[in-house]
Amino acid sequence: MNIQIVGDNYTVSTRTRFLIDTKINLRLEKLLASIPEELKIAQLKITKNKLGSFDVNFDMNLPGKEHIYAETSHVRLSSALIDLEQQLEKQIKRYKQTLANYSLS
Repeated sequence: MNIQIVGDNYTVSTRTRFLIDTKINLRLEKLLASIPEELKIAQLKITKNKLGSFDVNFDMNLPGKEHIYAETSHVRLSSALIDLEQQLEKQIKRYKQTLANYSLS
């Protein structure tokens, strides 16, 4: 999966990339295993606001004109990524259920 990471008022470090890989990328790879690799392109934006918390949003298009978007805000980046992953997992499971229902028709 190709996740383009953008930092707004935040420098994306190697540690941040590792956190994203372990908290989001690995889980989404498992959930989206049936989708071709070239179609799995997403953008993740991390913004550190003036209060010191992290605003994180994730944007991805899937086959079938399905759009997945999630955003969260937390004081700790790792907590924000965990929350974001949970939101994405729910949306992807709904997407897969829709595909399964459609193929049964």
